[in-house]
Amino acid sequence: MNKNLYEIASLMKDASVGTDRVAMFAGKEVAQYTDQAIREAFFNILGEDKLTHAGWRNHKNEIFTIMEEVLNTNLPLVLEGANSPFYREFVDFRNVGLGDKNEFIVEDQSVIYAPSFAGNLWSTDRKKLPGKKSFTVDTEWIYVHLYDDLERFLKGIVTLPEMMAKMQQALTRAIDDRIATAFASASTYLPSEFVETGSYDKKTMSQLIERVELVSGTSVVLAGTRTALSNIQTGENSAWVAESAKQELATTGMVLDLTGLGVKAVQIPQSFIRGTYQFKVPNDEIFVLPNNDKFIKVVYEGDTRARELGYQDTIDQTLDAQIQTKVGVACVFSTLHGKYTIK
Repeated sequence: MNKNLYEIASLMKDASVGTDRVAMFAGKEVAQYTDQAIREAFFNILGEDKLTHAGWRNHKNEIFTIMEEVLNTNLPLVLEGANSPFYREFVDFRNVGLGDKNEFIVEDQSVIYAPSFAGNLWSTDRKKLPGKKSFTVDTEWIYVHLYDDLERFLKGIVTLPEMMAKMQQALTRAIDDRIATAFASASTYLPSEFVETGSYDKKTMSQLIERVELVSGTSVVLAGTRTALSNIQTGENSAWVAESAKQELATTGMVLDLTGLGVKAVQIPQSFIRGTYQFKVPNDEIFVLPNNDKFIKVVYEGDTRARELGYQDTIDQTLDAQIQTKVGVACVFSTLHGKYTIK
């Protein structure tokens, strides 16, 4: 990768994680503005101050190299939980080279839930492992298409960082889909003693917490969406609720640190089912999960690849591009957990 490409990729990676570093080539008058620095460096590659179809044709491979470099760096940061308490709490992440063996060691009687994903499906396979064993997570290619965004980029309506942010968000959603699929299916096979359904009741939740603590031999963490966790304070006597808990509830609409149950809670990120405005993660379920059990196994092989789909691929004169990267997801619970469905 030549110096200009490296500098642009570095700037975009820094901008995505909120750092203030700006490369020197941008000039002193714009050194404090990362987006302007990227624009100036990008124009250095093109040799002109705008992106034309001729410029795209002559420099698209350099642009694709930037995309690949940024995604190969940024996606692992997302999967490691850089901005997600839920990921930091529950995701066991491996960043391996393409084709390298990924290996996880699981304890006796662990149960694996590996999603077989072919769209909006919630059916997954499970496999019980007797004794401490190692296993690998199957990986697959995921992709995003650039069509309208690519046209807008070529017309100067959106910048390269803006287009990259959308690509990263789309790939992250695809990974979240796989995690949600495996996670949702994991509760299907729980014993009835670890499943509660009905109006939220503090005593019922306390008993469920106690069951999971006893069977796991460790403390627990509650997990649910913002809407689900807002139910926790339903059973609380307001006269006994700490002022700090009241402040947290008034500020965020839920209580994470002072739940009144002796355990903390972690918010599960919500998202829409692809192509709809329907919530993907149920808003009526609170999970009781063993603490320090990183049951979500995510493998990132990366080797992100970008390719233009030209006239011969699209038949008409529209421009399209596809970005692919390789990941794998499975859920492995080393012990039982609980689920409370609030009706």
